[in-house]
Amino acid sequence: MFSFSNSRLLVACVLTGLSYPIPMFAQKASVADTLKESEATTLKVVVIQATRAGKKTPVPHTNVSDEQLQRIYHAQDVPFLLTSIPSLVETSDAGTGIGYTSMRIRGSDQTRINVTINGIPLNDAESQNVFWVDLPDLASSAAEIQVQRGVGLSTNGAGAFGATVNLDLSRVQPEPFARITNTFGSFNTRRHSIYIGSGLLGERLVFTGRLSQITSDGYVDRATARMRSYHLMGTYVDERQSVQMHVLSGHERTYQAWYGLPAQFLEVDSLRTYNVAGTERPGEPYPDEVDDYTQRHYLLHYKRRMGIGLDLQLNGHYTRGFGFYEQYKAAQVYRDYGLEPPAPSGMPIERTDLVRRRWLDNHFYGTTFALRWEPPINPPGLHAPPVLMLGGGWNRYLGRHFGEVIWAQYDIPKGHLYYDNDADKRDFNLYGRIDLFLRRGLSTLLDLQYRTVRYTFLGFDQNGNNVTQAVRLNFFNPKLGLHWQIQPQWTAYAFFGIGNREPNRDDYTQSTPASRPRPERLYDWEGGLKYRSTAFEWTVNAFYMYYRDQLALDGRINDVGAYIRTNIPQSYRLGLELEGMWTPWRRISLIGAATVSQNKVRKFVEYRDNWDTGEQEAVVFHRTDLAFSPPVIARLEARWDVLPLPVQKRHALSVAIAGKYVGRQFLDNTSNTNTVLPSYFFADLRLNYNLEAFVGRRLGLVVTVNNVLDAQFAANGWVYRYISNSYDARPDNPYTRYEGNGVYHQAGFFPQAGRNVMATLIVDF
Repeated sequence: MFSFSNSRLLVACVLTGLSYPIPMFAQKASVADTLKESEATTLKVVVIQATRAGKKTPVPHTNVSDEQLQRIYHAQDVPFLLTSIPSLVETSDAGTGIGYTSMRIRGSDQTRINVTINGIPLNDAESQNVFWVDLPDLASSAAEIQVQRGVGLSTNGAGAFGATVNLDLSRVQPEPFARITNTFGSFNTRRHSIYIGSGLLGERLVFTGRLSQITSDGYVDRATARMRSYHLMGTYVDERQSVQMHVLSGHERTYQAWYGLPAQFLEVDSLRTYNVAGTERPGEPYPDEVDDYTQRHYLLHYKRRMGIGLDLQLNGHYTRGFGFYEQYKAAQVYRDYGLEPPAPSGMPIERTDLVRRRWLDNHFYGTTFALRWEPPINPPGLHAPPVLMLGGGWNRYLGRHFGEVIWAQYDIPKGHLYYDNDADKRDFNLYGRIDLFLRRGLSTLLDLQYRTVRYTFLGFDQNGNNVTQAVRLNFFNPKLGLHWQIQPQWTAYAFFGIGNREPNRDDYTQSTPASRPRPERLYDWEGGLKYRSTAFEWTVNAFYMYYRDQLALDGRINDVGAYIRTNIPQSYRLGLELEGMWTPWRRISLIGAATVSQNKVRKFVEYRDNWDTGEQEAVVFHRTDLAFSPPVIARLEARWDVLPLPVQKRHALSVAIAGKYVGRQFLDNTSNTNTVLPSYFFADLRLNYNLEAFVGRRLGLVVTVNNVLDAQFAANGWVYRYISNSYDARPDNPYTRYEGNGVYHQAGFFPQAGRNVMATLIVDF
């Protein structure tokens, strides 16, 4: 670690939201001179993530430090780096954790997990999804990642229905540095990154920059990923204020692996990596069946110490995104694309093979703020002064969606667009929070948020015509919590919160006002107990999440002929989460997490297409399992510090093995055992080695054997169920399986890579 001068330590504290003892400023002075005068008071700042949970916040949360990230990081996306978080299941389309990846927390998918970077929303405003592939190597810039499970605290962006993930990119290195990272691994995986910093210039300015490239051929056939990114940060700080600006940019070009694998292919080693994408083209698969997207983020943070315990933070942000995915489509009807059928020999040709691109061209911008006040005088009856927070934000999303045909078997107009529509979404939220620190270790939290959403889009009216429509929604999200420091080693907490969230783009654009789904609502109860000693630390958290109108696919076709999510009246998640760390000997550590839960739908109606009649048939189920909600998730890691690094030594070596078990998951809400992801267990073996002052300041080596037992499993999937007594599609479609009594289903599974190796070499200067 670099040595910190006092002035540089203050700068780091100001920018990361930590506290450092300094006096109140009576007159203008340099940061260094001020530090020499006194250590009587503390500088309080509003952290960039004003919605972060602290030690006394009664919300179940886990902090993952940059040191923890660097221990396991090679080239994987963030979901795979958070694998140790309780109740989390990660998955990858390509099977390697690189490219398109996602996670579920407590069974809630990525669209229900609120993600922010320095407090700025990252979720796509329309789909509500997070596309980690758009910002490759993001973990290299992260100082810490905090995961709040459940509703969590009030945050910017859409409401959290499973968890909130806060990424802190505000770290400032006060000394000049350079880091060169190179990763090599299975499936021709490569990561090359250079990260440099100026150190503190004139006690006021700091600049850092990172440039990265990640490539991988993927485990699944042709599931290649070609990604590059950069992150630039500039910081100014003086005695009362700081300004920080970030520019993040990422570009990805990934071959599509979105369709999954037919179930019977999972059982054949030679077919486990099959990829149907691009195979509509006769002969060899289409080589450009890719997703190609660029995303740039501009973040500006201003913090000022106002005096009398009052601190202000203002944030501005702008995101520019543009790109497309390209597809080869066979036997398409010309008129479906707004094209007249050609007649080269006098006879119209109604169908054609073609190549199309579907584009996104969007802008997302807005501002957030946080005002924090800690009175200088402690009111009677309180152990410490209360902390009051007022915050909120306004965001606007402008999205253009259009498609073009770039090739057909016969001539087409150049740049022909077959659809083109715009969307405008505005989001405003305002929240107030108060923390009261009572006597005898008791503290309370009250968090009240008002949020309003206005969405303008091209949708269907009552007559099935495409017209521009607008929806306005208003939400009130209250939270209440209690924290009790029973003894120095024992802590208890309780929490209740209500969350509301709007439907996504497809829910609106593929429905009429009559068939449009209602917003979802979640009532979240949490309660926990913590124990901490020198050698042992554990937390047990109980949760009950009760949903009204949770949105789910049920197979129903609405009044415009679209399969759309509909509201489930009542569903719930009830569970127990355990986290723990035990150091039985000085060099041995055991770190574990486990979740046992019950995830139920009180009543679910499945609608099945009848291919014989053209109608739909309803099947009613009671007390079935929620889709993708394993009843058990458990992970245990054992680490042996073979060569610890005392002050007088230059070497550090540790070996760790971690195993993770995920219980079975149903692909829909029917608890149908014909469409289930079987439970699975995998283990990873990791070696970390550091050598001081050999090459540069530090030479680091991370070697991981992923899935060391070579387990074969799938971590995600999809299903479509229908009825047909007159046609058996199995000879024509490998995704089709027969359940009996005329019922078939089509299902796809996403296999994860078997045993593979990754090695990363880090040189710090």
